[in-house]
Amino acid sequence: MAIYFGFSDECGDYRPNMGRKSLQRHPYYIRSTLLIDASEWKGLRKAFIKLKNKFGLDINREVKWAYLWNLRYHHINQLEIPYEKPYKYLENVDYHDLINFVENALLLLKTLSFKKIIITATENRSNRSTNEKSMLGMHLQEHMQRIEMELANDDENLGILFFDPVNNKKNFHFRELYNELFTNGDYIKEYSHIKDSLNIEESHHSVGIQITDFICGSFSAFMKSGTGSNYDRGVDMFYESIYPFLRRREADGKICGYGIREVPRSIGLREKISGKISDLEIEKILSM
Repeated sequence: MAIYFGFSDECGDYRPNMGRKSLQRHPYYIRSTLLIDASEWKGLRKAFIKLKNKFGLDINREVKWAYLWNLRYHHINQLEIPYEKPYKYLENVDYHDLINFVENALLLLKTLSFKKIIITATENRSNRSTNEKSMLGMHLQEHMQRIEMELANDDENLGILFFDPVNNKKNFHFRELYNELFTNGDYIKEYSHIKDSLNIEESHHSVGIQITDFICGSFSAFMKSGTGSNYDRGVDMFYESIYPFLRRREADGKICGYGIREVPRSIGLREKISGKISDLEIEKILSM
């Protein structure tokens, strides 16, 4: 019997009928899950804390992907960070060092013998009317299904899923929907390889969720690349540390539909993601 931990986090935002400014800030809503063998969690945590110490970062406080660009903005414009900002404690850290820390944290995934990454993405539109509860539920369902299918090769496998808290209302919704799917099934008749309850744990306490936040951020950078802003460093992180470990179809290594799922199903978005992956592969081959 093998136990697996699945750490899941989100980035971006989703609300129905989003306005122009909101769409500019959040063109996508993304959820990522990092699935690892539970026996390797201790080693991953130890290496992550060692890395924080190396970069002079507080091991009890979280570094979020979004902080990288917030700090860059303040430093470049020589602006003092207001006290109410959660990244105030990082004001004396060079943002270049922070980016290097995140890059090195993602590289820790290569030290794991088992790692699978599952990503779901919604392309926000001004005319998308699906309510927030339903949309978030569809993302959760996709992750539950992929984890169940990934672990189904052994009847004794068991996955335990950990979510970053959003707010009390959403946390309750996630737990209730998780239990409903687990109890009643859906496309998958029986969820027999995941635990019967969703765990909500504070991200600043969880190394797994902190790394998954970086996974979300790098994929978001990859999706936004080519829009005129410079997302090159994030795209490099995605290619080096995320792309190799995305869940794939065993027969041919196909990613879209297996490791990356569009929510709701969209041929257009799937082709867009597939095309961007193909372009990235060609770019990296030519640069060698």
